[in-house]
Amino acid sequence: MPWSILPYLLVSAVLAAGALVLTRGVPWRLTTPHWRKYLPFAALALATLPMTWRFIQLVGSPAHPSQVFDNVFHLNAIRFILDSGNASSLTLASIQGVQGLDAVYPAAWHSIAALLVQLASVDIPTAENVLNLVIVVLLWPASCLFLVAKTISRRPAALIIAAVIAGTQVAFPYLMIVWGPLFPYSMALSMMPVVIVELAALVRIGRTRTEPLLSWAAALVLSLAGLAFAHTSSINITVALGLPILAILWWRIMPRREMLRVNPAGAWLFLAGTVGILAVAAVLWLKLRPAPYDNWGPTVKPGAAVGEILTASTMQSAIPAVVVSILSVCGLLTTFKVRKWRWMAACYAVLGGLYIVAASFPKGSIRDILIGTWYQDTYRLAALLPLLVTPLAVIGGLRLWDSTRSSRPGTRTWQVWEASIDRTGASGKTVLSTAAMVVFALLASFAGPLSHYINGASSVYRFDAQSELLTPDELALIQRLPSRVPSDAVIADNPWNGSSLAYAYTGRRVLTTHLFTTDDPDTELINQKLGEAADNPAVCAALRNKNVQYVLDFGARYLIDLPGSEKYPALTNLAPGNGLTLVDSQGQDARLYRISGCE
Repeated sequence: MPWSILPYLLVSAVLAAGALVLTRGVPWRLTTPHWRKYLPFAALALATLPMTWRFIQLVGSPAHPSQVFDNVFHLNAIRFILDSGNASSLTLASIQGVQGLDAVYPAAWHSIAALLVQLASVDIPTAENVLNLVIVVLLWPASCLFLVAKTISRRPAALIIAAVIAGTQVAFPYLMIVWGPLFPYSMALSMMPVVIVELAALVRIGRTRTEPLLSWAAALVLSLAGLAFAHTSSINITVALGLPILAILWWRIMPRREMLRVNPAGAWLFLAGTVGILAVAAVLWLKLRPAPYDNWGPTVKPGAAVGEILTASTMQSAIPAVVVSILSVCGLLTTFKVRKWRWMAACYAVLGGLYIVAASFPKGSIRDILIGTWYQDTYRLAALLPLLVTPLAVIGGLRLWDSTRSSRPGTRTWQVWEASIDRTGASGKTVLSTAAMVVFALLASFAGPLSHYINGASSVYRFDAQSELLTPDELALIQRLPSRVPSDAVIADNPWNGSSLAYAYTGRRVLTTHLFTTDDPDTELINQKLGEAADNPAVCAALRNKNVQYVLDFGARYLIDLPGSEKYPALTNLAPGNGLTLVDSQGQDARLYRISGCE
């Protein structure tokens, strides 16, 4: 069955039916509607509207592709799903010329993007940006609100603080929309707050005690399945966050000596289960990781890394996130006094420790064991911190708000202002609360690095003659390919200059779809000696084997000046003649040639 909306709906129906079976004994809490029931939706809107504005500032136009390294793979992978009907994570990376385990790549993000292309009839970059918009401005803040509501409080102040803080941190979600770009990773991280709630529910932390344990366990299993298909590293994130929660469970149970006397079998079963969980966690930690990669080394000293964490200014941000930092540090200090929230501090310490390793530890085996899952990349580890910074900031914000309101000067000032507004006919309480919310949102949004970062990072989505990967002239030529190139022909290309995106935009097959590709002998011969086709029978044989009939030449300007970009000397700065016939061109550098030397 080819990938389409049909299998998506069928699987969704099966999962929904299973959920109904598991929860058939859970009573529905249907009561008279109350305005507080709509607070989560109002809070979500409070996050969504400004985040949408920020996203538009960053991307510019829905049709602008991210002009960064990994997007070559993402765009062409979506086209591969559309052409083949195969959305399996077992084969997605095969477009890079690899097979077996090397072809495994989590395909959830690419599959949903392909569905958007099918259902909305938009081009692939537009579907990509729309999907990322939903992840950034809807999925992420909704997950954060769920985390806060289930583990901290459902008070209006708690939801408002969560909504604002979720949308004002650079490390996530905005950094991951730029760095890489790591779109599948963003999808996984945006759902991690829900997994944190599920882990907490298994040990009855927070506001989860009234729901059946079986429901939470089933939800965690389904969440992990979904996260694995979004990005495999999310499983290791779950392992990292689960260890302190498991320790809390041990702390609760093991001091009960009567358990050993009354139920020794249960105690030994609990011990065996813990050992089994730790063993599985160790295997997952060591096996669910990419090939060793240590190109990114430390950037700061350990003390500076701690400072970056506490000021919410990771990756040496020149501007500290003042409001986020103050609230999260206050929340962290509060957890030391309030026992029910200490687990958040423990989880935060784990994620912070991983970031410190990435930012400051020297290259070596320890660094690889601890953070090899994330390519030893500080950016990826920085994106994990908002998972706990957000709820900690809510705890800190509630403490500061309550302390200010309950203090004698604060109470007196509030009463005076409220009475003054009441005399005008308006509701003083409503006006003051709204004003406090607006001031807080503005301070959190602008007293920090977000505006500065968005202005600088928008160059990644810039689409003009100076674009790093694809220029308007090059895109104009690509869009004419369906009328110039037969549907069964293959186009020789250099992926480092954007010509491989002809596949993503038009469906016309290209010889090389990604910057890191395993080349076979025929492909390597074409890339190295295409210009000898008229005089070298081996080149013509390679062209016939690969059905290469055309070549796209976008000049010698490359996305990144790395050794891999030098593998295509025969496809760069070509000229008519010597077996090449100019078919079409646009601007100074974009050329389409037909290979006529082997006719």
